Amino acid sequence: MHRPSTPVLTFCAFCLTALVGGVTWLGLRDPSPALAIAPSLPTLAAGDSKLPDKVSFNAHIRPILSDKCFSCHGFDSTTREENLRLDTAEGAYAALESDPKKFAIVPGKPEESVVLQRINDVEDPMPPEDFHKPLSAEEKNVIARWIEQGAVYQEHWAFDAIAKAAPPEAGAKNSIDNFIRENLKQHNLEPSPPAEKSTLIRRVTLDLTGFPPTPEELDAFLKDESPDAYEKLVDRLLASPRYGERMAVPWLDAVRYADTVGYHGDQNARIFPYRDYVIDSFNANKPFDQFTREQLAGDLMPNPTEEQKTATGFLRLNLMTREGGAQINEYLAKSAADRVRAVGAGWLGLTTGCAECHDHKFDPFTAKDFYSLAAFFNDVRQWGVYSHYNSSPNPDLPGSNNEWPFPPELYTKTRSVMERLEAARDASLAAAKTVTPDPAALEAWRQSTAAFLTANPSGWLPLQATAITRGGTLPPPSQAADGSILLTGAPVKDDTLTITYALPPGTSLKTIRLEALPDAANNNRIGRRPDGKFALTPEFAANGQKLGFSYQQADRRTPERYSNGGQSPLLENTWQSAPAVFEEPSDAASLPHHAHYHLDGSLAFPEASTLTLTLKSADIGKFRVSISPFADPIPGEPSALRPQLASVFNSDKTTDPDIAAAHVLATTPFAKLPPAAQQARGQIIAARAGYAHSMVSQPVPADKIPQGRILPRGDWMNPGEKVEPAFPAFLSKHLQPSGKRLTRTELAEWLLAEENPLTSRHFVNRLWKQFFGKGLSNILDDLGNQGEWPSHPELIDWLAAEFRESGWDVKHMVRLIVTSETYRQASAKNPALAEIDPDNRLLSEQSARRLEAEFIRDNALAISGLIADDMIGGPSILPYQRENYWENLNFPERKYISSTGPDQYRRGLYTHWQRTFIHPMFAAFDAPSREECAVDRFQSNSPQQALTLLNDPTFVEAAKAFAARLEKEIPGGSDADKIARAYILALSRPPSEKETENLTAFLEKLRKEDKGTDAMEQLCRVILNLHETINRY
Repeated sequence: MHRPSTPVLTFCAFCLTALVGGVTWLGLRDPSPALAIAPSLPTLAAGDSKLPDKVSFNAHIRPILSDKCFSCHGFDSTTREENLRLDTAEGAYAALESDPKKFAIVPGKPEESVVLQRINDVEDPMPPEDFHKPLSAEEKNVIARWIEQGAVYQEHWAFDAIAKAAPPEAGAKNSIDNFIRENLKQHNLEPSPPAEKSTLIRRVTLDLTGFPPTPEELDAFLKDESPDAYEKLVDRLLASPRYGERMAVPWLDAVRYADTVGYHGDQNARIFPYRDYVIDSFNANKPFDQFTREQLAGDLMPNPTEEQKTATGFLRLNLMTREGGAQINEYLAKSAADRVRAVGAGWLGLTTGCAECHDHKFDPFTAKDFYSLAAFFNDVRQWGVYSHYNSSPNPDLPGSNNEWPFPPELYTKTRSVMERLEAARDASLAAAKTVTPDPAALEAWRQSTAAFLTANPSGWLPLQATAITRGGTLPPPSQAADGSILLTGAPVKDDTLTITYALPPGTSLKTIRLEALPDAANNNRIGRRPDGKFALTPEFAANGQKLGFSYQQADRRTPERYSNGGQSPLLENTWQSAPAVFEEPSDAASLPHHAHYHLDGSLAFPEASTLTLTLKSADIGKFRVSISPFADPIPGEPSALRPQLASVFNSDKTTDPDIAAAHVLATTPFAKLPPAAQQARGQIIAARAGYAHSMVSQPVPADKIPQGRILPRGDWMNPGEKVEPAFPAFLSKHLQPSGKRLTRTELAEWLLAEENPLTSRHFVNRLWKQFFGKGLSNILDDLGNQGEWPSHPELIDWLAAEFRESGWDVKHMVRLIVTSETYRQASAKNPALAEIDPDNRLLSEQSARRLEAEFIRDNALAISGLIADDMIGGPSILPYQRENYWENLNFPERKYISSTGPDQYRRGLYTHWQRTFIHPMFAAFDAPSREECAVDRFQSNSPQQALTLLNDPTFVEAAKAFAARLEKEIPGGSDADKIARAYILALSRPPSEKETENLTAFLEKLRKEDKGTDAMEQLCRVILNLHETINRY
């Protein structure tokens, strides 16, 4: 579709109204996001005027001391005043250094505790005035009561071992509900009633897929009166491929996934297969422990699979630079620190970054712990500073260029890509089976193909040249017994070869393969340039007639070219070789490459014939030509058909459907194939875009691993004490093997070890936030001393233990949460709770909240019917934006070229993530830049959000399509009928009488006052801008 224009003048008055008073002037029930300003609410920890009967160190005292005392009297010895520690019982109970007869805290004796005297000292209070964090009267009183009750210290709850308490007996089937009910009972509260079914299906569908339910799904659920109707709905959503897309977004935030490398150049990086790996892992319900091992150490596994190597893209998501003059060791240090912070954010829930410069002020995490963790990643092959165009500022990165700036890379395809290809292949074969071929032609083809497979089990026939001529006075190359042709010596400009091959009688030709091969005569390189690269311009002819191809592709850079049967451009200069890839040897110029050329239809040669190759190449080394009679149901994968055919080609079953289908696909021109087969070919072409290079981790040899060191104050120019890979001492008293260098494999196992309580607690806390709007401990990125005491400490431990015991089963935990009665409660705010529990920490109701940026866009595209959701994964796309959006990006300069066709309507998850210039719509709705890890998105409310929903081209086009959809689905219907349908599509509910009345009046007024405006389209813009549309309740 064409890029829509934005009718700014038409809507200026409406925009102004939205900014001043929302869309409440229409009588709708929700204000626009511009006016939906959330009030600043106190946290539960702010305290009540009534002191707790029993003071808990973790719940009541630790937050006060951590915020107002630990900076000077905590873990960090370099900033500790008077050598007094208040973060441990031993330090607090010890005699004061300044007066050994006095003690900071005397359990049970507040009158003898110097701490209590100093915090109440009017002349010289603690904390001092210049600290700007005075204690309140209530905080002083609770400290006094704690000392009076014995000043009992506790291990920090998040660092303590997980204890799975038996759920209380509260009459619920789901253990979660028993914990919640018991806590509500203690506060004399009751749970809210269940949400209406229409609200519930919209809530859980948005939460599990990021899409609203379709009208058909809504209707089916409302009509299903079975007792397990809701559970069946949840199971269907968990099985949807959209579930993996929804679950991937928080993880991609946490590991700072982006399509660019950041810093001032912010160049593109090839990494989207890692994003697709994450989606596939959630959809396949890969156990979280395996998910962890693959990302941290997939390349270290025995015989790692392509998927496991792709997973190590996690280790390549750090910011990188190509800036000339940048210091290599500086950026190696930055990358190491970034990986430690990523592990802290993604797995531990700790703010480890403080320890990059000094011991942590609040948590027992030292600088030595930080750099010992960083040392785990010293075996990752990296260069610090990467290539800059056609020169490299890094002498340790020879041969790099602008096409391969960030090695090592792996040519890979994800699980979802293969599933799409296989589905399209099956559809292609099924369509071909609807065609009845000529029996005689089929039998002749079967016999020739069976004979071909018998003689050539690989499916390829390497050809032997009968004549080779070379331009000028250059000597002809040599030919080996396997059909390969070898050229040696320095490249010569305008070198041209003409090779003639004999085709035996009865040859059937569909595909030609041209291989480039390394050889010892060329220093084990495929080309004869010093860097081993080459370029080719091949032309093929059969019996003197030039051949045209329907599609062609090469395995390096893969610039696939397709046509519907006409002549397509030949592959030229496409085999650019990477300076370093995952496979050994690490130089791709030492690896075989191939290109496939596919005919439209096939050629049969009943008599002896010739195939001629004219090859213009100044630098190819060794090459070979092979042919095959097979059409590729999957382009570039001739073997995809072979398993179905190998066992039947030698039979007498000439009518076997598989053989007949293979015959149809091999011999029928594209334009004459059944429409379903043509459509399947288009799906195959689209899915093949998912074959791509992706940055991965590759280990360096053990004897080349750099020595780890502490960098005092984070200064890379002044390295300090040597360190080896080791786990943080405070979390691993019994997990420090000695005698060998620990690897990333041991790091992954430590993260998953039972003695480490953080990983499972952190994950379930983040999962809880996804479904309730807040974590059980509300500061998601900090479970440490600066974090928040959990609202339900026994529940978070029960969930963490359940997660482990389930085999780290993510879908099990999600299902457990969303099938709870707590999740299914109504979200209508109860005024009686405003003072008792303003933040809903007791969970007596559900929490309404705004959708995240990507899902606001997805929601609009789904409501309008524009969404292109027929494939998972693939290259990132560029939603509408002006061409000069990137004008401030240099090195290189670039233009923003919006995606076209279905790509424009793909999910927000697939949007190109430019770290320094994320898409403005995402920025308006608080998506992170992903320059740093983000486990919780800040949520703002601003006028720009309303303007975005009104004027962003995607939403303008969505409104236009939404109006067209209403006309199509309610042809000739009344305004009231279309308004009702619009509400079902957008809000999963019918409008109220008042809403219908006001929206109908709006349409009539607009038609009267502005006859040139499509009134229904403008009404659709209003509905897409509703607060209710972009929120889930």
